[in-house]
Parts: sequence; structure tokens; C-alpha cells
Amino acid sequence: MARRISTLVLFGLLTAVTASLSAAAPVTLILKSGDRVSGDLVDLKAAGFVLNVRGAEQQIAREDVAAIAFTNAEIPAAETAKIQAGRAFVVLAGGNTFYGSLADIGGTSPLRLLFRTPDGDREISSDQVARVYFAAWQGMPGSTGSQTDAALEAGGAGMSVPANPCWTSTGRSVRQGQRVSFNGSGEIQLSADQNDIAGVAGSRTGRTSPSAPIPGALVGALIGRVGNSRPFGIGDQKIALGMPAAGMLFLGINDDHCGDNRGQFKVAINVMR
Repeated sequence: MARRISTLVLFGLLTAVTASLSAAAPVTLILKSGDRVSGDLVDLKAAGFVLNVRGAEQQIAREDVAAIAFTNAEIPAAETAKIQAGRAFVVLAGGNTFYGSLADIGGTSPLRLLFRTPDGDREISSDQVARVYFAAWQGMPGSTGSQTDAALEAGGAGMSVPANPCWTSTGRSVRQGQRVSFNGSGEIQLSADQNDIAGVAGSRTGRTSPSAPIPGALVGALIGRVGNSRPFGIGDQKIALGMPAAGMLFLGINDDHCGDNRGQFKVAINVMR
């Protein structure tokens, strides 16, 4: 009886391992540093992407990932030219494309990828996806060799900071104490009310929100954050600010709910060496 129970337990363990391995998709993750990590994509957690790399589980922070290649790691320059900060650019196996945000990964082989798009949620199996782009990276096709302090959008005076979502990665890492100046412009709409407008300094009506990232600042104002550190105000000031921590620099909107926001700011960033 003991031998039979052991056999059943072993069979159960093998079944669980087999199921775990089947719930994966072979990918190459391209990091913002230009490094690449190949393995089986298993899951997306709050802390980042989970990969099985040569039999060992490896977790990579979401903010460090610039792109995911599902079919091959050959990246066309025509695709990288369409990367927009703050939005995932998805290329399907058939060549069709769309913008959205990657919300979840789940299921078994093939995996299910859930994207949130302006037209609603869109669930796609991993075998139908060719590549997903999140941000620019060092040495990517179409770049001039070295990345600028902010990925400039063609024809724009700085990177685009969309009002929805609340936070946008600049694709730039900073050191604690490093001084950075910001020159923002533009207007965003904070609700369905067409008069609920904000510039980079904040709400034109002067309203605040106790639930915003910085409760004492005007709603809609341009703010910043380094990694998961406390947000800091930027607004329309031009004085260089000392970075409060080391890590990835994010720009955001001081709002407690960004889902109904519209528009974008343009922000030119100057990182002091």
C-alpha cells in the first residue's frame, strides 16, 4: 500500500510539472539596456514577467522590458518607429497591429494575453502574436546608436506623456541625486466634462483630490516618480530637480483615476551628467 501511494504521489508530481511546462510560450525578452533573455514565458505578476530559463524560474521587472518577441528576435526598423511611450504596440503573426496595454497573461499552451485597448479588452493567444513593444531600447533598429535623454516622437518637442494611463516610463534610468530638468507643454481633459482641463501645472479650475498621488498638488499636474519611490511634483517649473532615488524614471498625471482622461503632455527631459 505504501508503495502504491508513493507511486500515485510521484505520478501527481510529474503531472503537475508537465502542466507547468505546457503553460508557457518560448520568447525573447528585449530589455531597455539592449540585453536579451530567452526562455519560456510563464506568467505576468505584479513584480514582473516570469520566465523559465533553462529549467530555472527567472523574474524580470516589467519596467525593465522594452519588447517581447514571440516568433523571432529579428526586429524590423519599421516597427520600432511606431513605438509610443506608455502604450504597448502589438504586432500579430498575420501582420495586423494595434495599440493597448498588456493587462494579464494566463492559461495553458498557448498562453492567453489580455490587452486593454480604446475599443475594449482584447484577448489573444500567444501563438497569434509576433511581437509586443513597450519602449525604446539601446541599439534598437532605427536608432542612431545612442539613446537620447527621452525618446522623441517624430515632429514633437519631447516625449509624449498620455493622460491615460497615470504613469509612463521614460525609458531612462537615473541616479539618486542626479539633477533632471523638465519642460512640459500641452493640455489634457480630466473627465467627460469638456471644461475639466489641466495644463502641466494642473487643473485650470484649481481643484485637488485627496486620493491623487500628490494630494496637495493640483489635479492633472505633471508629476514624476523614480521606480516605486514617492512621487514628486514637476508642473511647469524649469529648475532642475534632484532625483530622490535610483531607478527607472516615470512621468505621470496627478489624478486618482486616469481611465477617463484624454490627451497628452509633451515633455522635453534634460538629464545632467
